[in-house]
Amino acid sequence: MAEAVQDRNDWQKLKAYLQEVVTPIAETLDQDPKILGQCLEDLGDRHLLGLKVLVEFGGSGFSATEYGLAVTEISRRSGILAFLQTQHQSAAAMIARFGSEEQREQLPQMVSGKLKIGVGFSHLRRSGKPMLKALPTENGYELTGTIPWITGYGFFDKAIAGATLPNGDELYCFIPLENTQQTSGSTINCGEPLALAAMGACQTVAVKLENWQITPEQILVIKPAGSIQAGDRQNVLKHGFFALGCAYGCVDFLKQKLEVSQLQTLQSRLDRLRDDIVTALETPRDFDTQLKLRIKVVAIAQEYAQLALSSSGGAGNLLSHPAQRLYREALMFSVFGQTETIRNAPGLMEACRIL
Repeated sequence: MAEAVQDRNDWQKLKAYLQEVVTPIAETLDQDPKILGQCLEDLGDRHLLGLKVLVEFGGSGFSATEYGLAVTEISRRSGILAFLQTQHQSAAAMIARFGSEEQREQLPQMVSGKLKIGVGFSHLRRSGKPMLKALPTENGYELTGTIPWITGYGFFDKAIAGATLPNGDELYCFIPLENTQQTSGSTINCGEPLALAAMGACQTVAVKLENWQITPEQILVIKPAGSIQAGDRQNVLKHGFFALGCAYGCVDFLKQKLEVSQLQTLQSRLDRLRDDIVTALETPRDFDTQLKLRIKVVAIAQEYAQLALSSSGGAGNLLSHPAQRLYREALMFSVFGQTETIRNAPGLMEACRIL
């Protein structure tokens, strides 16, 4: 599979752009929203913002595994670009799968970056009182509450928001990603970008909605209660590709620090892990096996990032240092897409320890 995806024209375009443009500016990209936004535009100009969207809608038609390998390559060059672009890619994939005919007509614009859409529904994973409620009205739904985490403020035009219906079902709908007031007085207020320890330039904000009116054409899909948790079980390995790319980025950095034989050992471990992940996705495997691989790739990214940082001496403490960036990215990808099952897997973490 790794060889097959490399034969694709869009894969070659993506890899060339990452090597020629992104890699030389990775540290600046990590700190400058303007340059980060330009790179997002560049991906759109190359029609690379719909990698999972079918070709008939202007996308690349990548499978889940092929997209995962593309994410690995982007994360290898820039974790923040991988993190930002995947919000939009996820939105495009959802619209392609669940959208109405009118909503799918937006996909070519999304592939080219003329329309950019983020996502804000990770809070649906949380148990307890719903953070964003959707109440039925005569003309649709009324949203009230807070979305604690939407990445891409200032980059994306709107977002797919997730809200909880009175019966527990999950409502996914489109909202503007900007401070907005409806004629009825209903509001959307986006807070200041959160002070994240890593990837702050991607401008993640909390969004508060007060009686925001949603019409039927703004509804993407309504799913049964618990659908997001069921999807997490089916896609437990999906977010592991980010950590895998980070680990490869650490190996690239360590080429200047280690002997060839040491590098070959690190590279071989990663290659085997990548192949195991691909095999687990392409063939039926039990959930525990996939969860174990997810924990393992997080652990190896942390180990390699620590090695990169330690090999840099005091200079590695500088915010602008490549090893410091990789260290922060490993931290971010440790919690990215995290679920309660992953958090509560200390036995598996210990079994997979490779430090």
